[in-house]
Parts: sequence; C-alpha cells; structure tokens
Amino acid sequence: MNNKALATGILCCLLSGFSTAEVMVVTHAKSDIAAVDMAALKKLFLGKTAKLKGKKVRPVTLPDTNAIKVEFDSKVVGKDPGKMKAYWANRIFTGKGRPLDQVSSEEAMLVWLSENKNSIGYMSADSISSKVKVLLTIP
Repeated sequence: MNNKALATGILCCLLSGFSTAEVMVVTHAKSDIAAVDMAALKKLFLGKTAKLKGKKVRPVTLPDTNAIKVEFDSKVVGKDPGKMKAYWANRIFTGKGRPLDQVSSEEAMLVWLSENKNSIGYMSADSISSKVKVLLTIP
C-alpha cells in the first residue's frame, strides 16, 4: 500500500469517527422559505434544480475539507468528498451544471445568508445566530 492510499484510509476513518454533529439547514432570517425536505435538499445541492416550491433558490456550500460539509454531503447527498468532487467534475465537463456558490467558513456562511435572502446553506448548531432561520435539523 502506498503512502497516499494509507493517508486517505486514515483520513476516512477519522472523519467517520466524528460524524455525530447535527447539521442545521439555514436561510436568511426573513426568507420566504419556510421548510425544506431531504429530497428537495438533495436536488438543490446536486444542482438538479434551482427552485423550492416554485421559488428560485441559491444553494451555498462550504469547502470540501470542512467537516460540516463532509457530514452534510454524507447525510443529505449520500456521497463522500471524492465522489462529490467526481460528480461535480462530470456535471461541469458535460455542461449539465456549474459549481455551487462556496464560502470559506461557517462565519462567511452567516454573512452570505444575511446578504442573500433567497440562499440556502448549512452549518453546525454551534454557529446558528439570529441572522438565519433554521429550516431543517439533520441529526
């Protein structure tokens, strides 16, 4: 086994051991979006739709290395970081989609959502503030 494969295996084991965080799906505090279900959320974050109940929505995501993103992708989309990267590379290459908007941190997510009323994102329960409205809690 080469060092890269060993390091990847160790990283996956470590990440899977920490997958107990609650992920909160959030939007602007005064957004018209009232709720979202897992199926609609999956379609949004796979770039298969840009609407929720007929209204245009901009999903925003965290960097691939962020533990909350790894948790979200695993629980909502059912893909690990490598599969998500491959999925988006294929969508972009085939012209079926463009990458989602991305922010650098949960703090940046709060700022983004407070400035973009029709955006939807996710963060840990610890990062929630009055600037956002919780749409769904993913245990």
